[in-house]
Amino acid sequence: MEDYNFYDHMHNYAVWTAARAVQRKFTKTKNIKSAIEATDLKEFSQNPKSMTIEQFDNFHRITSHKIIEHLDKLGINASYGQAAKIIAIYLKTSLVIRDSGQSQISKIAHPPIDNILLTNLNRNFPSLGLKGIRWTQLSEEKYFSLIGKLRSLNLDSFWKLEKYWQPDRTSTP
Repeated sequence: MEDYNFYDHMHNYAVWTAARAVQRKFTKTKNIKSAIEATDLKEFSQNPKSMTIEQFDNFHRITSHKIIEHLDKLGINASYGQAAKIIAIYLKTSLVIRDSGQSQISKIAHPPIDNILLTNLNRNFPSLGLKGIRWTQLSEEKYFSLIGKLRSLNLDSFWKLEKYWQPDRTSTP
């Protein structure tokens, strides 16, 4: 049997969680897995380098474009929002949770954006203007505009935004 280590194990689980989070009426797990593996996400989660927010955002842009381009070659149309959610869930699973949210990257990595989070944030922070945003339709420009609004909440760790992600509260206001 070929060598199978913890990072391979974590990668497989992170692929599965990312696929499940974005999959509804989108594409199959094998396509999401191949898109993830067309990026540097696995290596990044194994050996995260210290980054500024700007450097992470640049890494995010490059990685999102690789995912979108890979899926496009498979005949699958993906939005920036869908690619961003794949990245966010993958990193949440393989890095943020693994590091108990304490690593430098864990503190700046974008949280997974979905309708539950957006609805609950809009309920608590209506001045952010999040009503009507559909994460599956976000372009790169609109995604980073949203990230800027979320950063304005000035959390010491970006993952703490998920306080407002409560899967038992899925109704819209």
